[in-house]
Amino acid sequence: MHKAIFLFINIVFYVCFSFGQEKSGGYIHGLIVGDYFYKTSGDSQPFGSVSQFSQPLPKDSSGFQIRRLHLFYDYTFSNEFSTRFQLEGNEKSLDPNGRLSLYMKTAYLEWKNLVPMSSLYIGLVPTPTWINVEGQWGYRSVEKTITDFRGLGSLTDMGVHLRGTLFSEGSVGYSLMIGNGNAQKPENNRYKKYYAMVNGKPVQNLSLEMYMDYEPAAQDKDRTTWKAFLSYQEPSFMIGTEIIEQLQKRQDTLFADYAPFGISLFSWYQVSDNWKVYGRIDYYDPNRLSVNTDFYERFISLGADYMPIKNIHFIPNIWINTFTDKSSAGRKKDADIVPRITFFFVFN
Repeated sequence: MHKAIFLFINIVFYVCFSFGQEKSGGYIHGLIVGDYFYKTSGDSQPFGSVSQFSQPLPKDSSGFQIRRLHLFYDYTFSNEFSTRFQLEGNEKSLDPNGRLSLYMKTAYLEWKNLVPMSSLYIGLVPTPTWINVEGQWGYRSVEKTITDFRGLGSLTDMGVHLRGTLFSEGSVGYSLMIGNGNAQKPENNRYKKYYAMVNGKPVQNLSLEMYMDYEPAAQDKDRTTWKAFLSYQEPSFMIGTEIIEQLQKRQDTLFADYAPFGISLFSWYQVSDNWKVYGRIDYYDPNRLSVNTDFYERFISLGADYMPIKNIHFIPNIWINTFTDKSSAGRKKDADIVPRITFFFVFN
């Protein structure tokens, strides 16, 4: 697999740089995200969240890391047809020797205007789960959206995705998708995952999005996700909130149904041409149906974004995840507190 990926990269570079962008119709672009971090608080107890800076990373850990790398190759055949191939590497994509590696994140064909004012995507395609929220949050370089952060969906899935607008002025958008429900992994059952999303702007600068997905499974172990997103955005300011709940049915096992629930509130402000500041706070309950197990979690992130030139960002920030025992047992788990300096580079 690794040999095939690197062979593909070599071919892409040869095509692009031997024949030129205009003749090939394609180009390479990407991004790199990394940090210097120091974990000032937190432990590795066997309960609570398993997040980027939780277990098994102990207190007083520090270091440099490449947290995310994306490499895209886009090719345009005509006004109607184009393709994208994307490789990703992150702190979890390691080879058998524990070194950072790459895997295929997207690989799809886009067919424009097969349905008026819409595009059809076929292959390993982006899902509608959080793509719009992530764009308005704007700081995926710092942390994923709450839906992604808590593992309640996937950015891509193998399937067919129809996305577009309902009116010529583009005031109402929609997405309909059928996928395997297994993200980047091959399908392993006969069930499919169904996605639906609608968004719009009821008034100027105000955006509203409603989302739902449903994934049936054998023996009533299906899961359903509901999500709402509301934001207000001006050129120099944005504030948004995302609310999500997922019901995981477990009727054929010894366990009761499971219902993760979360609310995220975030904002950014453009201080000057070179500086932005941002803040975010999340509330997360791993299972709203249980009052005696798990921990309530609160995630907080604050930072400043320095942009010396376009597409280069240095972001001093603090990453905090706190825990409160839901039961009467009084279990304690120290908050994970991690000051960081994040760097984010985009190349086109």
